[in-house]
Amino acid sequence: VTLINFTILDVLSAGVADFMSKLGIKSTGNHPVSFASGDMPTEIAGVREAYTLDITAQGTTITAADPAGFFNGLMSFIGLLDIKNNNVMALKEMTVIDKPRFEYRGHQVDAARNFRSKETILKTIDAMALWKLNVMHLALTNDEGWRLEIPGLEELTTVGSKRCFDVNEENCILTQLGSGPDAEERQFYT
Repeated sequence: VTLINFTILDVLSAGVADFMSKLGIKSTGNHPVSFASGDMPTEIAGVREAYTLDITAQGTTITAADPAGFFNGLMSFIGLLDIKNNNVMALKEMTVIDKPRFEYRGHQVDAARNFRSKETILKTIDAMALWKLNVMHLALTNDEGWRLEIPGLEELTTVGSKRCFDVNEENCILTQLGSGPDAEERQFYT
């Protein structure tokens, strides 16, 4: 795959290059993927995040009206890649005309109740990109825990981010929903 004119993705372009490398897709291949702003078919004209994907033997063209549409088109293209023998990727020729059915396509991570590492959150975001989810609801605070460091309010994280068996909850918060007691590592985000 060779990306052509992918700076049209705007702020998403750096993330696209990183994401493709995580998936093992080389950006110096022999199948050009170009991005173009242009006229959209009437059934998706004016719809945010809509795109067309035209795959031929000569290359692929993704057409959209906004960066999110280009990104969705690229995720569809990546989803169509089929790795065969000796890491050769086969593509079938096709034209895809697509738009999101719902404007809000989200996923919730309740880190307040069940802490997740930064690495896990980043992997979750990558998985969300593959599924074209556009909103992450990251629950950092509630009555079950506090996972956000705020300078000047250290007690929120020194007590609110720790789990142990302290009935009075003066040194930590009681274990909830499988989060495990006596966590040795820091369980809040900075």
